[in-house]
Order: sequence, then structure tokens, then C-alpha cells
Amino acid sequence: MRENVDISKPRQGAVVVEFAITMTVLLMLVFGAIEMVRLSMLRQSVEYSSYLAARKGMIIGANSSDVENEAINYLDAIGIQNATVSVTPSKITDDTEIVEVNVTVPVQGNSWVSPVYFSGDLTGRTRMFAERAAAKMTQAVAPPATP
Repeated sequence: MRENVDISKPRQGAVVVEFAITMTVLLMLVFGAIEMVRLSMLRQSVEYSSYLAARKGMIIGANSSDVENEAINYLDAIGIQNATVSVTPSKITDDTEIVEVNVTVPVQGNSWVSPVYFSGDLTGRTRMFAERAAAKMTQAVAPPATP
């Protein structure tokens, strides 16, 4: 007479080992993807903050501190810290034609895992014509000839 042999018992240990190896690789891929998305978000946020700040600086009556505060306030609202904002020219006047804003943010302190693997800074730069420049350009262009 044959005995019933349960073949699943010896396989239980192998299943646990396979699961552990597979989950380790899967979790590494998931957390790596999350971190890459976070770095991409940081890069886009730095670019967008420089754009917002330059828009603030191009209007008539703007000054450099308004421009810097615009970028810092946006970055603070989304949790990005230790940003450095530089505005060129340092003093915006009625004669200013181009406003340039550079925003620099360190990766370390603004990412969850990346400082172990990545270092350095993310930089966003935006240059815009001031609204005053458009008024000067229209004055410089000759009016169309009447027929």
C-alpha cells in the first residue's frame, strides 16, 4: 500500500526565500522610482520658482527683495529649503530692461534618499524683458507711413 506524501512541505522554505529575494528587488525599484520622481519635482520646482520671481520683477514698481521673496515663498510652500536667490540687476529701476533670476537649491536636505547617491545643487534660471522695455521699443520704432 502507498503512503500519501505531502510534497508541499519541503517547498515552503524555498517559497519564503524566493519571496524575500523578489520583494527586496521590487521594493528597491519602487523606492528608486519614487526618488527619481522627487528629484524631477525638485528640478521643475526650482525652474518654476525662478519663472515666478522673474514675472514679479518685470512689472513696473518691482524691486529685488520682492523678486527674492516671490521665489522663496513658492519654494517654502512646497517644502523646499535652503534656497539661494540672486537677481540681476541687484537694483531694479525704471531703466531696467532685462530681469534675470537664478534660484539654487541643494539636493541634500530636500530629498529623501538621494543625498547618499547624488550631491550638488539644482539651479533654475529665467530671463525676462521688463514691461518698461516694451514701452521703450515702441517708442524706438517709427510709425507706419500713411499712404
